[in-house]
Amino acid sequence: MRGEAERIAGLLRVCEEELARLSTAVQVVGELPAVQASVLSARPQVPSPRGELAGGREAEPAASFTERVLGVLAGYAGPVRCRQVVEGLGLEATARNVERVRHQLKKTAAEGRVVKTPGGLFTLTRVRAASGG
Repeated sequence: MRGEAERIAGLLRVCEEELARLSTAVQVVGELPAVQASVLSARPQVPSPRGELAGGREAEPAASFTERVLGVLAGYAGPVRCRQVVEGLGLEATARNVERVRHQLKKTAAEGRVVKTPGGLFTLTRVRAASGG
């Protein structure tokens, strides 16, 4: 009986984790703008080499966004949550914005410019000064 109870408790934990993941996905999808049928048939807006979208709007280059994110990180002495970076960028702390920043921070961590802590916090990679001798 106890073994069965432990097995069921494990399944319950897995289901709760999946529910939390799905709740986040529902929130992100709910924040997307409504799409009309006429928009679906339109060509996608691809940035041109000049950094403009097809509709004439300016697209923010990925490098610019990365530098803004790193600038916010530089303002903190220690590791911070993605939500704090989003707020530091002046963006609304929605799931979509938090995930966008998290994705960018993970990319820069892979490049070695940012350190991700085991708790999911991020900080700039600190450059050690060469010791004089």
